[in-house]
Parts: sequence; C-alpha cells; structure tokens
Amino acid sequence: MSKEKIYQEIERGEHIFILPHVLPDGDTIGSSLALFLALKKVGKKPYVLLSDDIPYHLTFLPIGDIQREIAETITPDLVIAVDCSDMERLGSRRKYIEQASISLNIDHHITNTRFASVNWVDDEAAATGEMIYTLIKDMGISLDQEIATCLYAAITTDTGSFKYSNTTPKTHRIAAELLASGIPLNGITTEIYQNKPAYQVKLLSVVLNTLEFCYSGKLALLHVTQDMLDGTGAKVSDTDGLIEYARDIKGVEVGVLLKELEPGEIKVGFRSKYNIDVSKVAGQFGGGGHTKASGCTIKGDMKNVKEAVVNAFKNIL
Repeated sequence: MSKEKIYQEIERGEHIFILPHVLPDGDTIGSSLALFLALKKVGKKPYVLLSDDIPYHLTFLPIGDIQREIAETITPDLVIAVDCSDMERLGSRRKYIEQASISLNIDHHITNTRFASVNWVDDEAAATGEMIYTLIKDMGISLDQEIATCLYAAITTDTGSFKYSNTTPKTHRIAAELLASGIPLNGITTEIYQNKPAYQVKLLSVVLNTLEFCYSGKLALLHVTQDMLDGTGAKVSDTDGLIEYARDIKGVEVGVLLKELEPGEIKVGFRSKYNIDVSKVAGQFGGGGHTKASGCTIKGDMKNVKEAVVNAFKNIL
C-alpha cells in the first residue's frame, strides 16, 4: 500500500482515533503523540485512546492528551493503529478498527498481520517513529519542539539509544534533524534513562534472583510475578528494560522475561543478541514482533509457560 493512500485518508478525515498498543512502550506512545500533535496543527480533531498505565519514564511527554475513553457520540472518520503488529495488541480497543469504515495500520514489525483496511508496514524502519516522522514531513506539517521530542523518544527507545542493529544511517539523519529543532536532549535522556524510581530498582533486585540458564548458558530467563510487583509497589509497566539484564550476560544468545499479567496469563518477551530470529519462536505462541525483539502472551501458570518456552528453543540452541 502506497504512503499516498495513507495521506489521502488522513486528509479526508476530521475526527481521527489514534490507537497505541497495549503495555505501551516509548515507540507507540511517542509516535502516537507526535501524530496527534501534528494533526491538531492542521485543524483535525484527533484523539489518542489508551487505558493502560504509562511507563514512568515516558510521563514527561504530553500524556495529558491521552484519553482512557471517548464519548459514544463521537464517531471517528478514521481510526489509526500505531506500532501494532496485530489486532490483539489493541486489547478491547480493537472494536474501533472492526467498526471503522476506514482504518489505517502504521507499523514496522515484520510479523504485522495487515489487519486494517489500509496498511503501511515498513519492517526496515528502526521504529514506527521514523514512519510518523516521514508522514509528518511529507504532509508538509512543520516539526515543532514538542513533536520532535515525541519522535525522538520513540526512536531512541526502540533502538536501545541507537545501540540495536535496527539503527540505520537514516535513523541518525532523522535524529540529527530532531536535535536541530532544539529538543532538550539532556532532559529527554535524564527522563528516559536516568530517573528510575526506587521501587523499580527494588523490583530489579527481586527479579534478578529469578535468573535461570538453559542450553549451556545460551538461554537466560527472568520472571516477574504479581507478588513481586505487589511487594515492591511496582506495576507491570515498570518491567520495561528488565529483559536486557538476561540478554546482556556473556555467552547468552537469547534473553527471556516472563511477566504474570494476572493469574493464568503470562506475557513473554524475547531478545536475541546475535542471529536467532525470536519472532519465529513468538509466532509459535501466537505472538510476533521483530527478528531480535518479539513477544507473546501465553495462558497457563508460570512453571508450565516457562517449560514451554524453554522447549521451544530445543532445536535452536
């Protein structure tokens, strides 16, 4: 699907619903807010709809513009899913896509299921933030400091602060333009990476005690239970980044983090260090994502889900 079709539908719409994915990260929040701000500048009436908690390190963004619900009297002319690989990533808000006469899907995950009526999927983009940047520029909407800050947050978080292999020369060129717009780089860096609340550090200390190795140390696993969250005062949204402690150990090829969302439901994250395509493993459980960063949700208790995940790597590691 050409980008021009995306632009045409946005031009036609007035009331536009923007849907980030559940368990939101920096890319989906930053991209959604940047799109929201850009559409407001050209006279549209956009709404960002999300009921999940916002991770603490993203609360410096204009999250006051995110709404948990919308009046039933407001009917969208257009619904846009941002950074969502499939409908399940929208949770209960998938109804807006299902009911929409026109829906757009803007995403960069290789496993995207093309669930909208119009799909723009670029798996070569380092972040959906890159795609939203392109959309804003191509539509002739000027980048102000607030929009640029949201885009920079989207891109820096999804590239691991420009460390991951998805980072390209284009990524750096975009980042350079965002910096040139006068964004408060030190403030953004501090908020995202250097202001961890005490309860998250306490959670980290508990989670690290769950560390397990399999396959001669090539697979490292961590897990988080509701009891751990309750005991430290943390939320599921505070687990962002914990998986890196498993992946970053010498000799480990894949890191896994299992999170108990509720009794009988486990969210599993996979991170690959070298050449293992973890999206294929996530796909075995109905999930997906990127080659080196994917996830899925599995029904079952922690013990059984962990065993199933370990077994999935048997012929790989």
